[in-house]
Amino acid sequence: MYRRPRFLEILIGIREEMAREADFDVDLFVENVRTGRRSSRPAGKYSMTTDEPKRKTSKPQKPSKSK
Repeated sequence: MYRRPRFLEILIGIREEMAREADFDVDLFVENVRTGRRSSRPAGKYSMTTDEPKRKTSKPQKPSKSK
């Protein structure tokens, strides 16, 4: 057979690692749902659920240029 290019070897390794991490995350999620545990880390920017409504943050206003 032919030898795989190094790029494909690295890509396959990355995909295998990502698959293992996804399996772990799914197992952890199922265990948390089954036991009724909630995550100990606070709900972040990309969280789907929060305990409190999201607060609107106002951006600082840019100083206006005076003539």
